[in-house]
Amino acid sequence: MTITEVESVVLSVTVYQGRAMITREAKARLAAGDHVLVFPGLPSDLDRDSLQVKGTGEAVLGECVFETEYFEEDVDGKRRPLLAERRRVSDEAEELNLHLSRLDGEKAFLDRISSLLTTPPPGGTPQGGPSAGPGTPCPQTVLDVGTWSGITDFYRSKHSELDSLRLTAERKLRDISDKIENLDARLEDLGASGRRSREVVKVGIRKKTAGDLVLRLSYMLSGPSWRPVYNLRASGDSDTLQLEYDAYISQATGEDWSGVELRLSTARVNVSGVIPELRPWRLEFHRPRHAVLRSVMAKESAKADLREVADFASGAAPSAPYEEEDAAELDFERDEAEVRDSGASVVFTVAGGGNVSGDNKDTRVGVARREFPAAFLHKAVPKLAEFAYLTARFKNEADFPILPGAVNIFFDGSFVSGSAFGLIMPGQETEVSLGVDEGVKVEYRFLKRFRKGEGLVNKRVSEQFEHQIRVTNNRTRPVDLSVSDQFPLTSDKDLVVKALQPQARENPREVALDDESRITWTFSLKPGEKRELPLAYLVEYPSDRRVEGL
Repeated sequence: MTITEVESVVLSVTVYQGRAMITREAKARLAAGDHVLVFPGLPSDLDRDSLQVKGTGEAVLGECVFETEYFEEDVDGKRRPLLAERRRVSDEAEELNLHLSRLDGEKAFLDRISSLLTTPPPGGTPQGGPSAGPGTPCPQTVLDVGTWSGITDFYRSKHSELDSLRLTAERKLRDISDKIENLDARLEDLGASGRRSREVVKVGIRKKTAGDLVLRLSYMLSGPSWRPVYNLRASGDSDTLQLEYDAYISQATGEDWSGVELRLSTARVNVSGVIPELRPWRLEFHRPRHAVLRSVMAKESAKADLREVADFASGAAPSAPYEEEDAAELDFERDEAEVRDSGASVVFTVAGGGNVSGDNKDTRVGVARREFPAAFLHKAVPKLAEFAYLTARFKNEADFPILPGAVNIFFDGSFVSGSAFGLIMPGQETEVSLGVDEGVKVEYRFLKRFRKGEGLVNKRVSEQFEHQIRVTNNRTRPVDLSVSDQFPLTSDKDLVVKALQPQARENPREVALDDESRITWTFSLKPGEKRELPLAYLVEYPSDRRVEGL
């Protein structure tokens, strides 16, 4: 039996929420006979039960085994060259440190020679007198000016040379320290060190005749994920919304997905497909139990709950089957993802393939571009904010759901705000705020507060409040507005509130009042038109009481 290690590349990836299905392809030319093809470099946390092998060529497929092989050295293909480079650079740094130590020794030796030449011996006689006696240092020699000048020049030259060599070595050492920091950061990004094993899949093949063989290995992997992100664009002179549907993909497998056929699935594979079962819900009277008995029962109940959770998790099935690889050729002229509805989920095939780095950084890919007719409405609550907020109501006319995600909102080409979508299914209507529209001016004015007393015995106080809301359309096209305010509410019979203006019954098509005394004006403004909305109410209460909230 021939054992052959084959090189495989990632051909396609289907990303779910927290998981991904990877399909790798390997090609080999095999002689007739029995073979074992080894797929090396696989992630350790792949789901072994999800392994699938398919192939093309005249051969019989045998066993498929997942194994872990152990080695004496780190076998990580990306870490190994970085570790080797770090060892080399560290050795170079050690050599420079030894060189600096030697320079320090030479400089100390030079200073010692200088000290011996310039320091008189103990008990000696100046100017070359007789020796101080046995055991004393070498007597100081009488030197002339020329000799002293030569010694000084030598001392200065040698010190200068040593300082220059030290400065050069220290500069190299700083550069090496920067290299080591960079290598350590890259190694840290790749994850834990010291991996001296590798995961492989061994596939048995029997070839009746010699020839080429193509194998595709698929498996599920935990960790990779994707999330939608949207750009929503509106214009002041258009009745449509442009939706740009993109996705952020992240994965930390350590392997880059380059030029792969990339799919994004909405299937909730991390949610169990097993329907929970209701148990009988019983009520009973409280019966005090002994403290020791309560403790034992609590522990047993906790153990039972843990067992139940473990059993439920082990028997969990995915909510939708994993999408099988599509054999159709990729259309390179598409400018957005292909959408395939499998009933329980939707799969987006990213146009042009995908390139996703394996360092857990977000990679943004385009999914879809759609244009929806929209009904625009300006909304204002002047009492709280003197702004008009532009909203748009539209129906999701796409053949795929708009998933919950962040939305960047652009109006007339400028970013105005950030928002978020909830789940919007096909055919469902929704409303989204497009931010503040400075083209519609809103003013909230307090006009007056009038107080008077009534009655001689049971004296009551009557206070009248008047406000005015002024709205001006400074845009070049008509706008529809909804302006909201409120009358105060009371639940005390001695505290009476009377609405004066507006009266909803006098103009029910434009003014509405709900059960909580919230009032809403709905109307249109022509370009340049101004509208003043009155708000007045009366509050009556006993003079010996104080009202809170006014």
